[in-house]
Amino acid sequence: MTRRWLDEVFSSRRELRPARALRSPTWLFALAVLGVNDHLLKGAGLLPGALTGKLSDFAGMLVAPALLAALLGVTSRRGLLHCHIAVGLVFALINLSPACADAWSWLMGLVGFPWTITVDPTDLLALPALALGWRALVPAMRPVAAQPASSVSLSRWPTRPEFGAAALGSLLCVATSDTDDGGDRGDEGPVDYQDFEGDVYLHNSHAEHDIVVRVRDLRPDVEIDCFNVQSKPGVLFSEALFGEGQTWSIPPGANAPARADVGRVTRECYAVLLTSDTIAPTVLFWSAGDVPLEWIPGQHSAPGQYLAGAVELTADDDGQAEIAGSQRPIVFPQRNPGENAYLPGDDAARVAWSDPPSGVHRITELELGSDGCAAFDLDDGLLPRFYFCTPLTELPFAAGQYVSVDDQGDLLVLSRAADPDDPTPVGLAQVAASRGNNLPVISGATLAAKPVFDTELGPDPSCGTVAQPQEFSAEFGGEIVRFLPGEQVELDDGANHLTIFGVHAERRIILAPDCAEGPDTLGDDLELVYVWADSQQQP
Repeated sequence: MTRRWLDEVFSSRRELRPARALRSPTWLFALAVLGVNDHLLKGAGLLPGALTGKLSDFAGMLVAPALLAALLGVTSRRGLLHCHIAVGLVFALINLSPACADAWSWLMGLVGFPWTITVDPTDLLALPALALGWRALVPAMRPVAAQPASSVSLSRWPTRPEFGAAALGSLLCVATSDTDDGGDRGDEGPVDYQDFEGDVYLHNSHAEHDIVVRVRDLRPDVEIDCFNVQSKPGVLFSEALFGEGQTWSIPPGANAPARADVGRVTRECYAVLLTSDTIAPTVLFWSAGDVPLEWIPGQHSAPGQYLAGAVELTADDDGQAEIAGSQRPIVFPQRNPGENAYLPGDDAARVAWSDPPSGVHRITELELGSDGCAAFDLDDGLLPRFYFCTPLTELPFAAGQYVSVDDQGDLLVLSRAADPDDPTPVGLAQVAASRGNNLPVISGATLAAKPVFDTELGPDPSCGTVAQPQEFSAEFGGEIVRFLPGEQVELDDGANHLTIFGVHAERRIILAPDCAEGPDTLGDDLELVYVWADSQQQP
């Protein structure tokens, strides 16, 4: 990239007539591809849907900048560059931002051609076509060599043939569609909309108004316990669980799929977040067994044609959309949990440890910080400092003693060990921290965790994970005790003394693993710490 090239690109010299490019074979071919693809190939089954979906994007990147420059009367390279930037910026925004897609669909509706936009970042692969269009069409914008660059040859406005090309290009650009409806939007006869495979779908039952809605699928990594969330989907499914989604502008009588991930994501149950300017956030939740996957007609002419997954939308006289009903009880307006609802516990209080140095080591220095993390310096600094973080305020170890470190994955056991140079036996002193789906096995003791029922649940405000609280129970020395996370119990059988500190006890029913601590699966999420020592009872 040279300075001369940049000077040419940013030149404000009047040297171009973009309208001339509208008569070039390259521009006319791109326009033909745009029109044929949008109004004949999409939905016809002649080409793969992925190909027809991208053809219009590439053709549009060639057609739109030159057309915009011609309509604005641009005569300089700098102005032409601004047109390319404007086209690329709008295209990027509506494929990255659902809010921008909604706004653009509304804007196109004002001129009689509301768009249905699927927010799809992969469409940005078409942006390099802007550079191709610049390279191919700029030469066609220059005045004829034999004709002087007069005010006539550089007239801002198109000639009659150029005006005709501009009019056709404008019509095809604004009437383009991101759907595969395979029909047109004229008034000269019935409009046919493409059938699609789906389960739950949205039907516009209003006779006159298009209805614009936005639907968002669950993020693919979100896991659901279908049985335990079915009672209150409107409370338990928070906005954080849903992806970017897509915007539909549904004509009267037409149908649109609620899910965009049909064929890509398989679950036992599904949830979709439905919103619009006038429809409050609403969760559509259903079991795969209740609403089968089937071919949905592109339109209904009568309510009797509704299938099991139909969600009926309508509008008032002012075009304000609302949900009129559904064939299955799958519509749940979003609402906040009650003031006393249980939210997932604080992850800051969990157990944690650094890379454990397995084996027997001498404690050079032991420091217990105010944050609950114990720092072990081992073997005179030959090993990296080891951190062991638990709610315990003291540990049965001291500098100069030996400790055995046993790493069992989700269970870490620290035990007092004898000095290798001194055969004198040492007393029993063991500390263990456990985390994961299971509780540790302690000799002579039985540990268990049981859900606390009849508790209203709510989602984590930032992550969306939903968990049911649990309580611990322990049996040791003939005694049974129950305790909650944050509580400590002491048990003694006359030979050994057991101290247990409950740290975390939940059963997850909705899990967003990318922002939740603990196991990456649904079910139990249990953490505790125990201290195992000689009995404190008097003989």
